Amino acid sequence: MNPVVHFEIPYDDRTRMAKFYTSAFGWQTQMLGEEMGNYVLATTTEAGEDGRPKHPGAINGGLLPE
Repeated sequence: MNPVVHFEIPYDDRTRMAKFYTSAFGWQTQMLGEEMGNYVLATTTEAGEDGRPKHPGAINGGLLPE
């Protein structure tokens, strides 16, 4: 079976969502603009220069408008 390498979660209020995940789990979020569909990158673990998580089993992801 292939491992999970990325996740996506829908949101309806990105400011509230970013504040929640940052305070609850310590995730770092990067809010992209309208030209990128208001996508929000979520960094849940440290990644290397290639963008892959440094810790096996950890994943990063993104959040998008519903």
